[in-house]
Amino acid sequence: MLYTEIGGKKISKMTLGTVQLGMNYGIANENGQPKEEQSMEMLGAALESGVNSLDTARAYGNSEDVLGHFLAGVENKPFITTKVPMIEEGSDAEVEKFIVESAEASLQRLGVNKVDNIMLHNAANLRFKPELCAKTMQGLIKRGYTDMVGVSVYTAEDIRLMFNYPEYTATQIPMSIFDQRLINDGTVDELSRRGYTVFVRSVFLQGLFFLDPEKITDPILCEHAKPKIIKLREFAEKEGMSIAEMAISFMRDIPGIASLVLGADTKEQVAANAAYFAAPSVSEDTAAAIRETFRDVNIPEIMKVLSRPKK
Repeated sequence: MLYTEIGGKKISKMTLGTVQLGMNYGIANENGQPKEEQSMEMLGAALESGVNSLDTARAYGNSEDVLGHFLAGVENKPFITTKVPMIEEGSDAEVEKFIVESAEASLQRLGVNKVDNIMLHNAANLRFKPELCAKTMQGLIKRGYTDMVGVSVYTAEDIRLMFNYPEYTATQIPMSIFDQRLINDGTVDELSRRGYTVFVRSVFLQGLFFLDPEKITDPILCEHAKPKIIKLREFAEKEGMSIAEMAISFMRDIPGIASLVLGADTKEQVAANAAYFAAPSVSEDTAAAIRETFRDVNIPEIMKVLSRPKK
């Protein structure tokens, strides 16, 4: 496993995303939420594979509780990121109380006195009482609840707003071979220049990359995703790589990225994803072709499908 040094700590280039451990999630997930025994096996497989970074949130069902049960038996605690749910209304006092109590609830559920990173889960809170949110989040550091605070964002506009508040030093952004918008507009370079700790989620677009294009029937995906998935398969075959290897390798090699947040449905997938980080770099010719071919993928339309509640 490859590692990035953050504040004197080395964290793995792969962060295990644990939303699947707390709820039914992912378009390609046919197994549903795993049983707790399976979750323990998946978390154990992550640590055994050298993965020492875990991502969770209050909004991920009972994910924090599952992690808490696992961490009770772990002496050397991994790097943990959790998130404060969206704050939609309230007075200044109520907002401050909500953030602090949310952090305290997360710590209790995780069974720890402190985590490494706490983020606002929704970038809307860069617009609703943003100064108060930033100061209160920074206060979590002073309380000894976390070492850093940040914001999970979606767009370059969100990130520009985040730059107004120096309290934030970490962020989580969506990027993949299909979604290179934050690369193309220079946002990733700017995050790196400003010294942000950057986590990248949606590397597989919730498993979209692994769908059989011939079995895709949704009209939106047929128009905007199917032809891209076919082309993605062609690139992977040309490189002699699996789709997962190529998707990870392409994102892994972007300067300024601390860690890729990858979910999994089984312990075997956890171990396989970790192993993919040893894959060679995508060739320069193919990388250039990837950047050009997937420059115009209609991510907002695809997300309409991926955001639908799982049945």
